[in-house]
Amino acid sequence: MSTDGDIASRKADHLRLAASPAAQMQRSNGLEAIQLEPVALPELSLDEIDTSCHFLQKPLRQPLLIASMSGGVAAAERLNSMLASAAEAAGVALGLGSMRIALDSPQAAATFNLRRQAPSIPLLANLGATQLLEHGGVARALRCVDIAAADALIIHLNPLQEAIQPGGNTDWRGVAAALAQLVNASAVPVIVKEVGHGIGPATARRLLELGIVWVDVAGAGGTSWAGIEQQRSEGSRPTPFHDFGISLTQSLQAIEADPVLSGRLRLIASGGIRSGLDVAKCLRLGATLASAAQPFLLAAQTGEQALHDLLATWQRELAITCLCTGSASLAGLRTAALLR
Repeated sequence: MSTDGDIASRKADHLRLAASPAAQMQRSNGLEAIQLEPVALPELSLDEIDTSCHFLQKPLRQPLLIASMSGGVAAAERLNSMLASAAEAAGVALGLGSMRIALDSPQAAATFNLRRQAPSIPLLANLGATQLLEHGGVARALRCVDIAAADALIIHLNPLQEAIQPGGNTDWRGVAAALAQLVNASAVPVIVKEVGHGIGPATARRLLELGIVWVDVAGAGGTSWAGIEQQRSEGSRPTPFHDFGISLTQSLQAIEADPVLSGRLRLIASGGIRSGLDVAKCLRLGATLASAAQPFLLAAQTGEQALHDLLATWQRELAITCLCTGSASLAGLRTAALLR
């Protein structure tokens, strides 16, 4: 069993390695193949484009979630505080890193209490799926919501990462039943996400059967957690799983095309999102909002102003995409013409 010290050390490693170019997949997320048809006579004013939406019954100024990164260690506390302040100022949602360490350490738990910095935006608690199998796992997951005063609970699926991680959790028997129990017990929405290797239609159908409505597909094309764990394993050879998975675009398209799934899931798109144009393409492919981590991690390393600037840039890029597709709002963007 991992100790608090082991977990803290691993989290520090994760933050350091996630910022490295070597942690990024070599394969594309597929969005470059999605071509929105330009409208050269939009009859719109850029200043009047509405990029706002609602998420978890709270207003956002753009359909964006700063994705879960880390918590429970000093570096993560500083990062999360900066992210929370920037997200509040920009009107976007914020996901917290895995809160496993917070369940056993009051000092670590305090690093996830960000409501003072972010009183009005959606905050999402987060726990790994295999932690649901521990004694009192469902109740412990619900405690994460209380610790963070969260609007929803992310349960992340990471079997590949755990299989490569030294001492990782490799017994996934019973996770589906525990998820169903959690959904029935939770007063807030449960969002299930992968960590960057993707959710295909078969898994999405199983999640729907368990009562899951919100799914973050977290497709391949961004950060490789298999690659990060390989880098943490001294002396190990390069993993053949660095680029493993279903890409973000493939995942969104496959779920949208599945007659059982289409229109029944609310999708969050992540996996190599790097601009407001990427956000726009994901919305056109059926996502409710988009999510990213690495660009905001890199910006935060420069300083809080860089975070504010990046969030403003993405919102302007989204608005420009709306203008150039003849879309006055996100509703119009979702039906914008695509070039085949």
